[in-house]
Amino acid sequence: MASVQVKKSKLRGALKNEYVKTAILIVIIVGSVLSFWLGIRVVFRTEYPFMAVASPSMVPTLNTGDLIVVQGYVDTSTIYAAAKPYGDIVVFWHWSPGRGLEHWVHRSIGEKMVNGKRYLETRGDANLYSSDVHWNITTQRETDKLPGLPEEYVIGKVVASAPVLGQIALFMQTLEGRIIIIALVIVLLIAEFIPFPKKDKVKAPEQEQSSVSFFL
Repeated sequence: MASVQVKKSKLRGALKNEYVKTAILIVIIVGSVLSFWLGIRVVFRTEYPFMAVASPSMVPTLNTGDLIVVQGYVDTSTIYAAAKPYGDIVVFWHWSPGRGLEHWVHRSIGEKMVNGKRYLETRGDANLYSSDVHWNITTQRETDKLPGLPEEYVIGKVVASAPVLGQIALFMQTLEGRIIIIALVIVLLIAEFIPFPKKDKVKAPEQEQSSVSFFL
C-alpha cells in the first residue's frame, strides 16, 4: 500500500513539472494536427487535399499562389470534359522531358476513346490554342507520347480555391522558407526549455528613498 502511494506521489510530482506539461501539450497538439490531416485526406479521398498553384497557366481562373481544395475521384468517368469555363479543372500527374514528374492543374476540355480506353484532353485556361502533351509517367521516355491524359493519372478535381493562401505553402518549399521555419522552431524550443536567470529587482533602502523624495 505504501509503495502505491509513493508511485502516485511521484506521478503527481512529475505531472506538475513545467517541462513535462509542455511536452504533453506538444504531443497533444501534434496528435491533433495529424488526426485532422488524416481525417481531411479520408474525407476528400486523396493524399493531396490542399495544393498551391505554382504557375500562371490557369489565369484568370486560378492565379499563382492560390490555394486549391482537391476532391479525389473514386470514379474518374464522371469527369466532365468541355471547353472553358464548363469543363472540370483537374489535378493530375504529368511528366515532361525538361521538367520531370510534377503535379499539374488544368481544365479537361475534351476526351477520346483509343482501343477502348478513355483519354482526356487538358489545357490551361491561359493557353488559348495548344493543349497539353502527355507522356507515359512510368517509362518516362520522350518517345512514349500518349493520345491524351489517362484517367488513372488524375489525382482529383478542384472543388474550391482561395487567393494568396497558397503563397505560404510555396514559400515553405523554398530554401529560404525552410530555413526560417527551422529557425523559428529552434527559437521557440530555446525559449520554452532553457531557463534563463531572472534578475532580482534591488529595492532601495528606505533612508535613500526618503532623501530622494525630500530633495524632489
